[in-house]
Amino acid sequence: MFIEYFSYLATFIATTGLAVIGTLVSYQCFHRMKMPVLQILLYHQIFLFSFFLYGIWGNLAIREIITDIDLSAELTHKLAFYVPVLGTPFLIVSWYMLLKFGFNLNNYKIPKPVVYIYFIGFIGTLLLLTFAIQNNYIELPGEPDISIIWALAGFNFIVHAVLILPFVKPNKSANVPFPKKELQKTFFIYFSGVVLYTFLLVFFDAFGFVSTNLALLALFGASVVFPIRLKYLAHENANETKNIDFESFCSRYEISKREAEIVQEICTGKTNKAIAEKLFITLQTVKDHTHRIYTKTDVKSRVQLANLVRDKTGLNDF
Repeated sequence: MFIEYFSYLATFIATTGLAVIGTLVSYQCFHRMKMPVLQILLYHQIFLFSFFLYGIWGNLAIREIITDIDLSAELTHKLAFYVPVLGTPFLIVSWYMLLKFGFNLNNYKIPKPVVYIYFIGFIGTLLLLTFAIQNNYIELPGEPDISIIWALAGFNFIVHAVLILPFVKPNKSANVPFPKKELQKTFFIYFSGVVLYTFLLVFFDAFGFVSTNLALLALFGASVVFPIRLKYLAHENANETKNIDFESFCSRYEISKREAEIVQEICTGKTNKAIAEKLFITLQTVKDHTHRIYTKTDVKSRVQLANLVRDKTGLNDF
């Protein structure tokens, strides 16, 4: 018993450390490169680890607690079902962020109708399932927590199967500071980890605490592959290309053609009124575009924007 509790404690510390590392490294990558796609990766990490810590570790904690409490079998089953299910919205959002990250990284956009179908489908299914179980239209299996883990592992694998598509055939116009072959290699390493922990999750409880700990370590470990690899690739490429051209700058920060014109005018020192008159647009339109530019480049003033452009492109005159 002591060995079991000690192993769970050690695994909890290790997985919490991996969660912190994944989140911090994702933030460092975004803060350093200012790429919106890396902000999506950061959000994915936050939502994913929120679910892991609540839905998985919370469920394990509940399992240990209820074994020492005299509860009815029905209440025990429902607790084992509802604890991880309540954290499922975090997982649904993290899956979406992961797909958006993968597709955007390879210069693909997810159509809005697909986004609506995704969230309505998942949330609707979850609500219907909860309603059916609450009203005893569906009977819970003998071990509901294990069944839920299997179901989530299955959905997770389907999501990652879809994620293969943009990496197998990246958009030729994709312009990111990472070699495409290295991105594909990174995804292969990550997907290998997904296959490993999916296999281990199937046997989550087969060998007691040993298989449980191995599955958790593999799950958290695979989840930090992308942030760590991208940080490594960014470091490797830091000295290869000091400056990029203005077009590449706009592509990196997802700045539109009209926004690019406004960036150029800002860098020349023109006021919003002067920019509006030159581009034949309203003053409010200039302000709206400028706000979006600030958001995309993570700056707060015209001076910071101009300095960022000059730092990245090496250009002093436009």
